[in-house]
Amino acid sequence: MAYLLYTIFFLSCIILVISVLLQPGKVDAGALFTSNISSTAFGPRSATTILAKITIVTAIIFFLSALLLSIPSITGEISVLQTSGAQTQQETKKEEKQSTEETKQSAEEVKQEEAKQQEGTKSEEPKSEEPKGQ
Repeated sequence: MAYLLYTIFFLSCIILVISVLLQPGKVDAGALFTSNISSTAFGPRSATTILAKITIVTAIIFFLSALLLSIPSITGEISVLQTSGAQTQQETKKEEKQSTEETKQSAEEVKQEEAKQQEGTKSEEPKSEEPKGQ
């Protein structure tokens, strides 16, 4: 859907530029400085040519496609703020997971050291002497 909209947007842009450039000027540059301009500026409009109709339709298509491309749900994009927020949430989840794994590992190491110490203290305990000759 997004590729279709981009294609329509690009083609309408090119056609709009070409159709605007091909339209003839309404008044020559020399007539701008005469007093006759008020009659031509506010006079009746001439019949709309096919080139003017093409320009109007292309402009409408251009603006609608630009509007549709700006909607994130159509193009499938998300906001930069949402992206950074999602990334930070993922990073914090990873950090929490790593910290819990590290605490589990350190707890296991502590248990192992305690077990070794207990074994060491048992072997170091003096043997009880049996009373001699009663």
